[in-house]
Amino acid sequence: MITILAYYDRISVFHTIAPFFLKKYRRLFHFTQSLDFCLKHDKNKTLFMERLFLSRDPRDLRQDELDALRKLRDKYETIVFFNGQPEAGPNKLDVLPFVDRFFDKSVFSNREYYQKPLYGKNLFADYYHKQYGVIDEKEYLFKPSVSSEDAKRVELSWNIGVDGYPRRDFPQRLGAVVARAGFPYVGRLFKTQDLKKPTDFSGEDRNIAVHARIDPVTCPSIAYQRVLFLQKIAEKQAKETFLTGLTSQNQYYRELSSAKITLSPFGWGEVCHRDFEAVIFGSLLLKPDMSHIKTYPDVYIPYETYIPLDWDGRDLFEKVDFYLANTAERQRIAQNAFERYQKELSGLEDRFGELFENRCII
Repeated sequence: MITILAYYDRISVFHTIAPFFLKKYRRLFHFTQSLDFCLKHDKNKTLFMERLFLSRDPRDLRQDELDALRKLRDKYETIVFFNGQPEAGPNKLDVLPFVDRFFDKSVFSNREYYQKPLYGKNLFADYYHKQYGVIDEKEYLFKPSVSSEDAKRVELSWNIGVDGYPRRDFPQRLGAVVARAGFPYVGRLFKTQDLKKPTDFSGEDRNIAVHARIDPVTCPSIAYQRVLFLQKIAEKQAKETFLTGLTSQNQYYRELSSAKITLSPFGWGEVCHRDFEAVIFGSLLLKPDMSHIKTYPDVYIPYETYIPLDWDGRDLFEKVDFYLANTAERQRIAQNAFERYQKELSGLEDRFGELFENRCII
């Protein structure tokens, strides 16, 4: 038996802990939210930690968090840490000395990035800070002390593309409440139905050219990419082509199913819910270049499953015009994305088994 020490929010219940409930494995795990239980009562020898230490403050772990890690390290033979941060980066790598394995939703393609100073511990925030002078209320330039060997220890798990689409706010919030009451399996019963193939892919019958309902997040350096793209759309006076502004969730999904193209800038992390929502509704995904990371499920194959954009948006209108004028190519890529996403999800059980069985953890 393996203990899962988890923080139950909607991301956890409907995405990151989904593989632990696969029929083949779910009886191997005991779930808890209690650090006290782990330290005082747990008899298991292996601990998985999932979505802990989630502060947006880019600084290192607090002293009480470090003290808890030391106590857990003294108790358990094996500790596996699943980083809850949404972006690829060195955030929470100070956990490494206390754990046997460290997993992230996305990892840098170039491991040298883990050893470079990054504004806010975030590569794209660092880019907009340097390129446009964007600053945050709490400024922090992270100067890593991560060795090249430690950087190699960051392993890829799975991202928010696993499970739970299309999202429904009320059922998911209720499911998280049920999970926090001590019933994570019951909470997951509020998940959305399985993936269904769109009736068409990005076709001419769709009456929305580019879906761009983008809500900037609260952190300026992280939000700047979204702000930049919205500014370009406003300056171009392209509202006939780009559907912007906010709307209800039900209307949002109706629109996606009618959108030829969906623009999906980075959010708190590079991988966004909108990416998978676009794919499952058969809309062509238009997104800032993702070549700096590796992730799973991976729907980011340039010009095969998505269209990459320059991080400054210089090619935004050129690519929109091209793919609006080329229906067959737009449909091909949108269908490729859906089929790849389906294939990646169908391999989740094998991937989960490889990650753990090959290291003799399960």
